[in-house]
Amino acid sequence: MSPIILSAEQLSFNIGEYMPLIVVCAVLALALVVFKLFGVTSRILWKLLVNSLIGAGMLCLFDIIFVAYLQMDFFYIPITWVNCLVAGLLGIPGVLLLLILQVIL
Repeated sequence: MSPIILSAEQLSFNIGEYMPLIVVCAVLALALVVFKLFGVTSRILWKLLVNSLIGAGMLCLFDIIFVAYLQMDFFYIPITWVNCLVAGLLGIPGVLLLLILQVIL
């Protein structure tokens, strides 16, 4: 077996690639501190996180179906933390609300 030799290019990484992950972790940590200050349980924070991830998944699926498959670019909804939160908290009506706002605005 030959040893695996990695070049310097393969070992280096760009911090910009990980910036969204760093921002999400910082926001979650800040939300946890704020929730603890006001006496809110962390169960609500985890429920909010799970619903936001489900909302992001719904937006991703929506974008794949309408933009990539059906070639309807005007239905594109960007995946931001606000959109994920709206879609996660409201479910399918939230995605429809975001769609209406995207088409109107």
